[in-house]
Amino acid sequence: MFLLILEGRVGLAIVKIMSLIAEINLYTLLLVLVVACFLFQRLCRRSLENSQYNYLRDILLVGAWMLSGIWSGDPEVTLITGIAVIAAVVGMYQHFYPHKKLRWIYFIIGIIFALSGPRITFLGLPQGEYLYLSNFISIAITGIWISVFPILIQELDNIPGMAGHLLAVTFSILLLATAFSGQYLPDAFYTSMTGLLMLGVFWSRHGHMYRRLGESLSAFWGVLVAGTSLLGVSKGITFSTMMVLPLGLFAIPLMETSLHFASTILSANPKGAMVIYRSLVARGIDHPSAVKFITSICALVGVLIAMFQLTAGKQAILLVSVTVFFAGLTLIPVFSRLLRQKKISGERPELWGVSLDNVSMNYAIAKVKSLLGQNNGCSLISTVNSLAVQTALKDREYKKIVSQAALTLADGTGLMWALRFLGRPVQERITGIDFLIQLCRTASVEGWPVYFLGGKPGVANAAVEKLKGQYSDLKISGVHDGYFSSGTEEEAIIREIKENKTCLLFVGMGLPRQEKWIYAHREDLGNLVAIGVGGSFDVISGKLTRAPLLIQKAGLEWLYRLVQEPWRWKRDLELFTFAVRVLLTKIGIVRR
Repeated sequence: MFLLILEGRVGLAIVKIMSLIAEINLYTLLLVLVVACFLFQRLCRRSLENSQYNYLRDILLVGAWMLSGIWSGDPEVTLITGIAVIAAVVGMYQHFYPHKKLRWIYFIIGIIFALSGPRITFLGLPQGEYLYLSNFISIAITGIWISVFPILIQELDNIPGMAGHLLAVTFSILLLATAFSGQYLPDAFYTSMTGLLMLGVFWSRHGHMYRRLGESLSAFWGVLVAGTSLLGVSKGITFSTMMVLPLGLFAIPLMETSLHFASTILSANPKGAMVIYRSLVARGIDHPSAVKFITSICALVGVLIAMFQLTAGKQAILLVSVTVFFAGLTLIPVFSRLLRQKKISGERPELWGVSLDNVSMNYAIAKVKSLLGQNNGCSLISTVNSLAVQTALKDREYKKIVSQAALTLADGTGLMWALRFLGRPVQERITGIDFLIQLCRTASVEGWPVYFLGGKPGVANAAVEKLKGQYSDLKISGVHDGYFSSGTEEEAIIREIKENKTCLLFVGMGLPRQEKWIYAHREDLGNLVAIGVGGSFDVISGKLTRAPLLIQKAGLEWLYRLVQEPWRWKRDLELFTFAVRVLLTKIGIVRR
């Protein structure tokens, strides 16, 4: 009898050791697959265009997931992967036929999953009790569960970067929840680990702050998240735990989406989804910080739920401490920035009759959004440097235009020095080229059509190509060089700007011509924000190179540009006159 028991225990130990070796081999194959995907991306990046490269990476991601599902040997993992691929195909049809209502198909996909794979068979109740569901209700709830997540992630993807960051949080907490559950859940652990590894190796695609996943990839990941949570249920974790966990992660975005639907139905002037995100941006918080802020809050909610339902004791304290630490890296800077903005003085520094706005880049971007929402016609934003101030002293018309601008931003190291020297500094130097680039980033997120006007023939087109390479979602409403006649050709340009519903108009004609042109045609341009950007098109296109950061900080950017454009020497002599005038103002000879 003793020998039989001993043999049985030895046999059980051998079985466990063999299963452990099999799992080690499985994770080794997964690691090899991840490394191969990484190397293949690096290889293709050099030989493909940006759009081709992104398309290839999406195909590679789906293919890698399919291989990992097949290698797992688990029919449920394979089913989840297969259903996710079907959802991706539906998402592709949504992309090509955006006017067709195709989201109902996800419910059919969910029902097919419920009939073929793991289901939600019971609900966890207080005091350890369970409510077991009938077969019909179990299939219906499972179908809804699978169909909700593709739609939810597609809604989150309306804010670029949001879906990718929340997916990383989701799979991280699912992995921790599985590890700390105290149960043997190899399939749930495997899919959670695979999700994290795939997000990691394709992070430049999923974590890009100014790029959306798209309907297809969002639907694909939605099924994977929903399916992974169900694997835990099928192995003993109560449905309430695994349901509350993902809902905790998506609590804020889900609330905002609900508000969006409600406001659309009840209000004649709906405010739109993502209330928290837009309120943060309106307060001057930049897009990446706003996305990270919401992601951190969702992570804290998810970890707190996991702490109370999946872990106990020191493990829970460690889990929360680590999460609070990393979330604090995002939450604390945002709160501190909001507090600093309350202390900002509303005074506008004035230099010889030219008033400047004492604002940050983030505030300026938020101001542009506000101007576009007011529908008050054409709003001018002017960036001025020391040469512009000198021009305003001689040109009364230009000075009047600048004084009436919606924003007048301080550009140029010389002007920043003068303001500090005279005791009236501004928060931040905002150059025309940096403002242009930041606005293009925001336009790619918001879907604002952008028009480029100015520069020599071909320069603006080259600048647009460079910007489209960085922000693939950037909508171009038109491009035209600055060499056009004032008759029929000019009227055609103005008509094109207005008919294409341009939101941002970048005019690079040099000052004061660009500001005067905008001001003269402000009644005909429509509802947009126009910004004079000087020679920014030349720099972005590559025709001119921008001074290195060290030279910029040293205040010698003018000298670097003079080397590239020697004809500017007469204009740059005005810098000496400007410096003398500042000194005379300091000692009181010239009035500020």
